Amino acid sequence: MTFDYHWWDLEKSNFKGVLYDTIGCFYLYDHPYENWEEFEADLPHMAYTHLVGNRFHSLERLFVDLRVITQMLGVLEIPVRSEKMDIDRYDWLKSILDLKLYRFASIRDVSFHFVNELLCLEIEDRKLNLNNLKKAINDSHPIIIQHLVEISGIGLEIRDERNIRAHVGYADLGTDDDETFKFFSHGEASGGKILDYDIETAYKKASEKMYLRLVEDTNSLLSAVISLVDELVPDFESIYQQKRMTNN
Repeated sequence: MTFDYHWWDLEKSNFKGVLYDTIGCFYLYDHPYENWEEFEADLPHMAYTHLVGNRFHSLERLFVDLRVITQMLGVLEIPVRSEKMDIDRYDWLKSILDLKLYRFASIRDVSFHFVNELLCLEIEDRKLNLNNLKKAINDSHPIIIQHLVEISGIGLEIRDERNIRAHVGYADLGTDDDETFKFFSHGEASGGKILDYDIETAYKKASEKMYLRLVEDTNSLLSAVISLVDELVPDFESIYQQKRMTNN
């Protein structure tokens, strides 16, 4: 099986083009503002665009950061060679799993921040969750809530897995027996001979399972996030124009 490289990003979203058209070639270092407050008071529409843009880029970055996982699964030499100590198959897969769980599970939370920033809801970080977003915009933006519910649903199983990993310490690598796989992986990295255990097949099956799940879940989540950000284009343009008119 070939681990294809996936160019995950938000390039296909309409929102990205609108954002770039709005912000144009505006750079803060071209202006003599002493602080953010001064900038926001003088050009509130551009300050708003920068804040929303930062949230959008953070959201996109999480998808881009998932790309490296396919590269890690496709390394040509395992155990992975290191100047200090080679990384065995077990620790390599576990590191990939940790990376996937953290980055994938964060996309829902960053989506909440994006909506909160764009709609100027000013919900505090510690109170920013789906329930409070529903209270704030369910009547005015029911479709946005539907998209957020979909995003939350796609990542639910992975977030649960992340929480178990973070708070309990358990990691499921997807082998038939992770403890046996761990034992022989350590032995292989130490130069020992492996008898009566096909470690290459165990690693290959676990890697393929992790890859297929990553691609399926990420493609689904990417589609849902693009739908969310594109649905917010009219709101972004409206608030931008309101702030621009206020400035005039």
